Amino acid sequence: MPGTRQGDEPMYVQIAGSIRRDIDSGRFQMGARLPGSRSMAVALGVSRTVILMAYDQLESEGYLESHSGSGTYVTVRDSDRPGPQEPIAEPATAPQAPRLSRLARRVGLPAAAEAPLAAPGADVIDLAQPRVKSDPRSLKAWVHNLMAMLRRRNTPHFPEVQGAVELRRAVAGYLGVERGIEIDPDDILIVSGEQQAHDLIARVLLDEGDAVAVEEPCHWSVRHTYAAAGARTVCCEVGSHGMDIDRHAAALDGVRLVHVAPSFQFPTGVVMPEERRRALLQWVHAHDACMVEDDFDSEHRFGVHSPPSLWSLDRHGRVIHVSSFARSMFPALQLGYMLVPRSLRERFLAVKWLADRGSISLQQHVLAACIASGQYLRDLRRIAHRLAPRHRALLGVLQARLGSAMEVTGTVAGGSLFVHLLRLPRSDTGALLGEALARGVRVRSAEHFHQQPPDHVTLVLSYAGVPEASLKRAGARLAEAYLALIAETGRQQAVSG
Repeated sequence: MPGTRQGDEPMYVQIAGSIRRDIDSGRFQMGARLPGSRSMAVALGVSRTVILMAYDQLESEGYLESHSGSGTYVTVRDSDRPGPQEPIAEPATAPQAPRLSRLARRVGLPAAAEAPLAAPGADVIDLAQPRVKSDPRSLKAWVHNLMAMLRRRNTPHFPEVQGAVELRRAVAGYLGVERGIEIDPDDILIVSGEQQAHDLIARVLLDEGDAVAVEEPCHWSVRHTYAAAGARTVCCEVGSHGMDIDRHAAALDGVRLVHVAPSFQFPTGVVMPEERRRALLQWVHAHDACMVEDDFDSEHRFGVHSPPSLWSLDRHGRVIHVSSFARSMFPALQLGYMLVPRSLRERFLAVKWLADRGSISLQQHVLAACIASGQYLRDLRRIAHRLAPRHRALLGVLQARLGSAMEVTGTVAGGSLFVHLLRLPRSDTGALLGEALARGVRVRSAEHFHQQPPDHVTLVLSYAGVPEASLKRAGARLAEAYLALIAETGRQQAVSG
């Protein structure tokens, strides 16, 4: 048995391995009592803590069993010890792949365009990824609430499928004060981020072949989720005031579900006025459909108020409201919530129970404490205060350099700009991205947010995690890249002409 450390393994691992081999070889029989931790520590010249850790490891593996006041005993029988294994013959031919379900055959991982990009070089300003640096005060408050909860005797053990009641009450209080949404905590369902919410909605409300109305453009994951469920998506163009149900009504015959983001439509950033919201609700009720109100990233507003939520206006139990905490505190916090009509509550709980037994309990209770203490609301205020000057800096430079050559939407909330470059054909997207990167700014195309992309170049510029001074440089570099490409295109046309 080792008494001095050998190799890189911790000492307790080496001692546990030596005892395990003695048990497997039969040196220690079933029911044998091992030396006490103190005497074993003296014999091996190590601390008692090391021996206790080794015993704990073996107990977790089922080799040992401790009896208080009596000692530690071997629990592995001879029949339990691993014997020699017969080699498995290799098949003569490669086995066939297992048969897949229709769901597995339909789905796939996101396209490479949506995969996380590598970190840019030190001299490159990144507007391609929505990286948000967490506020140190937010993290400090989070750690404080976490440690306070762990010190309590009644620390939660198992999550609740619907979500911790403390968090649901805190969310209800926040929505009532800040969003004008009156909600019973029993109508709130805590989920592991918005993506789980979208998946649950598809499982509860859609069958294969059903039709779903989605905005055009919208985040690719929305279409991806409904397509995975076997649904047919009907794209409804988003104008300067959001989706117009009267314009698209003829194409929506038989639609079971309408998915909209009325308070901050991504990626366009437009806000749907109240009259369009009411018209949409009337259509949904008249056609026996349901509606998803996607509320992601709508809290970070620049001095303007959003019209009443669809949930508040709904009188027929047709709206499912979905939101997330990720952008409100820090991106790693994968928690969100759903407001579910009472007629659907039990169905959503039953389907969520199949996916998990409840979202991470520890984080829910810490988040509830942050909301109750006012920390969550202070964080929202700080984020909006930080985003507004960054928004003005980037938009101001682009408008000064490009003027009428571009159109921009998304000027009231969020952390991104949706840019149309009308003079550049979509085929020049790759050239523009390369030209911008050569000048030290990385941007991303908005093509993959469309099912049918426009004929010109579109960009989504994520500025939330970039300092104001850097945004001014980034805007200037992007404008230079655009003008250089326009000049080169003009030269080529002149030569060919």
